[in-house]
Amino acid sequence: MRKRTIAVRPLLLTALVAGLLFPAGLAHAQAKLTVDPKDQEIELLKSEIKQLEGRVETLEGIGQRVKVIDRKIEVQAETDRQKALEAPIIKAGADGFSISSAKGDYKLNFGGIVQGDGRFFTSGSDKNVSSTFFLNRVRPIITGTLFKYYDFNITPDFGQGRVVLQDAWVNLNYFSQAQFQAGKYKAPFDLERLQSDRDLLFSERGETINLVPNRDTGGEVHGDLFDKRLTYQLALMNGVPNNTATVDIDNNDGKDFIARVFANPFRQSEHEWAKGLGLGFAASFGSERGATTSVYKTYGQSTWFSYNKGVTASGERTRLEPQAYWYFRNFGLLGEYASDQHSLNQFTKLGSGALTRLINNTDTFRDSGYLAQASCLLTGEDASYGQIKPYRPFDPRSGKWGAWELAARISNVSADTRQFKLGFASPTVSAKSATEYALGINWYLSNNVKWQFDYARTYFNWGAGVKGAGTDRPDESVFESQLQIAF
Repeated sequence: MRKRTIAVRPLLLTALVAGLLFPAGLAHAQAKLTVDPKDQEIELLKSEIKQLEGRVETLEGIGQRVKVIDRKIEVQAETDRQKALEAPIIKAGADGFSISSAKGDYKLNFGGIVQGDGRFFTSGSDKNVSSTFFLNRVRPIITGTLFKYYDFNITPDFGQGRVVLQDAWVNLNYFSQAQFQAGKYKAPFDLERLQSDRDLLFSERGETINLVPNRDTGGEVHGDLFDKRLTYQLALMNGVPNNTATVDIDNNDGKDFIARVFANPFRQSEHEWAKGLGLGFAASFGSERGATTSVYKTYGQSTWFSYNKGVTASGERTRLEPQAYWYFRNFGLLGEYASDQHSLNQFTKLGSGALTRLINNTDTFRDSGYLAQASCLLTGEDASYGQIKPYRPFDPRSGKWGAWELAARISNVSADTRQFKLGFASPTVSAKSATEYALGINWYLSNNVKWQFDYARTYFNWGAGVKGAGTDRPDESVFESQLQIAF
């Protein structure tokens, strides 16, 4: 009995110790498993901060790369801009075709004019002309500018079955008030002659062109003053027969001095009716000798006045021309008076064999003439000395018929009657005067295309013999149609 009691005691002691220790261990384990919520938030915030820091580093890297890309783009854009500034500018339009440097210091323009005509006489043409279709003007036109201040023009002409250099000149334009031009070009004289061939009211110019120069070779100073209210031209040129463009080299030492002023005094006026008024005066003076006598022609290009064989220029020649135009809305007027005073020589032989004598007659004569023309644009466009631009270019599908214009002209040239009396001209070949009446209808299909329909009748005084007081040359009547493309 005692032995059993001794054996149980160790077991009870072990149980007691275990009972005391186990609750303490369990409590400690529970303490370890329980976490403070604040600590969790702190740990979470630390984690988010680390993530944000990683993202910031990533964004900073991207930002750096973006800056590099932006810089590359800026550099490329600047390069492209510089290339664009230096690249040539190419244009094509109603004014022609052109190529120029970016700043416009160098330019090259390609233009042209082609005129196909049909001329039909109903009476009065001479034996050297006939009714025909022909190409009146075929001119490729090259103009341009070099180094900003040097303009040039090269214009050959392949019309009428011949090749002629119409224009070839260089112009220095440092100052608009004083420029210098040299080469071959229209002499700065006649108002109708100076009008562009593209813009003429009729297919052919009036009678007064028989008294004035066409193209000549030389140099001139010209410019615009008072905000383009006044233009002037002072030229020294070879001197050519009137109304010719085929003489390129002078055959004598004499030269022509030409001066012209033209004013548009009301160019900036508030009054519309006054803006289109232009007034001018031209004069030329020179000493000409040799074969520089002129031949006078009609609208149909028949010769109605020429000098007898052996007649040559022998000294001073003076031309004068007051001129004016007025354009108001769809109406236009243009007029001029021209005179040509010239000295002539005539060598004649008297007698025969050993008794032959050579006589030299010298005298001075004055031929004169006038021109007046009027126009009206039926479709309401503004009349102009320059280009007419239709409001509604021809397009029948859209009911547009272009611009229509009526035109009328009278022109006259009278030769000095003393030329007949002294034997410088023959009344059997040459008329004393020619007076032309012309009517026209112009159809502007677009800025570049024009179709003209003209009728001209020219009356003569003398020119067909010397029966009694003189026999008049038969009147000349001619229809002419011209289809033109110009750019």
